[in-house]
Amino acid sequence: MRSISATSADGAARPRIGGTLGLLAQVVAALVVLALLCATSELVAGLLLDPTVAIRRQADALKANLPQGDQVAMVLGVLDTMPALNPAPLVRDPLYLWRNEPLARKTQPVNPLPFGSHAAWTIANDSRGYRDPDRPLPAEHDGVFRIVCLGDSITFGFNVDQDETFPRRLERLLNQRHPGHPVEVVNTAVPGWSWLQGLRFYETEGAALRPDLVIAAHGTNDQYLPVRVTDAERIAHVERPFVRAAVIARARLMATRTYRLVEQYFPPRAEPLAESPGCAEQVRTTRVCHRVSLPEIQAAIGELHAQTTASHVPLVVLNLDFTQTPAAKAERDATAGTDITLLDFVMRFALLGQDTAHARAAELGVAPPGPLDDAPGGARRVVLRVEAPAPEAAMSVRGWYGYPKPDVDFTAAMYDDGTHGDERASDGIFTVMIDAPPATWMVQYKYFSGDTAELEPQAPFPSSMGNRTLRLKQSVRGPVERFGHMYLMAEQTHPDAEGHAIIAGDVAYSIEHLDAYRRFIGADR
Repeated sequence: MRSISATSADGAARPRIGGTLGLLAQVVAALVVLALLCATSELVAGLLLDPTVAIRRQADALKANLPQGDQVAMVLGVLDTMPALNPAPLVRDPLYLWRNEPLARKTQPVNPLPFGSHAAWTIANDSRGYRDPDRPLPAEHDGVFRIVCLGDSITFGFNVDQDETFPRRLERLLNQRHPGHPVEVVNTAVPGWSWLQGLRFYETEGAALRPDLVIAAHGTNDQYLPVRVTDAERIAHVERPFVRAAVIARARLMATRTYRLVEQYFPPRAEPLAESPGCAEQVRTTRVCHRVSLPEIQAAIGELHAQTTASHVPLVVLNLDFTQTPAAKAERDATAGTDITLLDFVMRFALLGQDTAHARAAELGVAPPGPLDDAPGGARRVVLRVEAPAPEAAMSVRGWYGYPKPDVDFTAAMYDDGTHGDERASDGIFTVMIDAPPATWMVQYKYFSGDTAELEPQAPFPSSMGNRTLRLKQSVRGPVERFGHMYLMAEQTHPDAEGHAIIAGDVAYSIEHLDAYRRFIGADR
């Protein structure tokens, strides 16, 4: 390569920039040009990207993956198309499959949106993706009692504003009750995570936060929907170096508008998902494959307990599986005979709801909820009751028998005229009596005032859990419900702000009776 040179006074050639410097200058110039080209490409791609295409592709992914029965494939497919549209911003992760997007900020309507409400919830993740204020972690915290919360979307606080989640409320509550003894509660929960993902997080990241107490709450995602590849197999797969490198590279590419624009017009071909060996084994024993089997849940809790015990850290397990999957039984079995504290909030909410429903019936002067005689032919008779939003409302109920898919749909008018099971005319309580097929074990339904639903699903991802549920062991008279209000719940799966307040209060009470915390506040001195 010829060097750039100049001529000296005596006429001799004098190098201006040597060969090495010339090469370096060319490399720098090339990098500057490349950066400008990339910036231009990103700007143009941002103008050409069509969010509606991503939404259609996500809908196609749902159709493609749900019939195959793979919840995780659906989640990863959504992350690969338009992650910014995710209700709780997530990103692909080479260790955990996905995690919260660091520094994500998002405000959106509660979904489903209750009648007459404009409620919204805000997410503000810290630099690690925790739904927390940024603070120096994992720094030494002498004189501070640090609680690390592991969990899924319920602990994360899906559909609940930033400061109303139970981890944030728990921190405030303990600090208010015991001034001078500061507490930090770190919310590391990630929507969609299973017990295996939570355990893996604690092994690789959570323990390094130096907790004085660990609170763990998984279960719903482990057993709710079927899959064709187990979590254990997926996690083992991404542990391979080349696979992990590919995941990291794809995640970085997906962060660019240019790559997403290319995929918008040339989407990758979706291959049919074959049933894995782990799923085949589950199917042989239980006839269905879930992300994490019941023995695996027990083993994960046992391993988490072994790790916390080795660090002299107490473990509290919460049952927050409001869909009532079999995961709760595995949690009870795993904690029985150990020093793990198990708090069952599914049972707690049910008892509170029962007490409230009976008190409300007495206040309104109507019959309390309770069992009824079966209808002729063995059909299960169900009486549904709701307070109308206005006296002149034309009320109806729409729903289905069966779960999670409708076996039989129904639509029925409701009455406030002393007929069709209504107890007292013109008292504002509308009633209908329906006969469900024999052996029906669940009814899902939603009330309507005219054509207005009490709970309105929100775009672009309408909530699939925005219906009421009534579990049946026999014919039953339901509680008097309030139009647009689900007791303690934003929808079937996630508690509302009031529900989170109850969780925080009960957890705080339990913590105050733990030896580790009593020593911290000096109660045992």
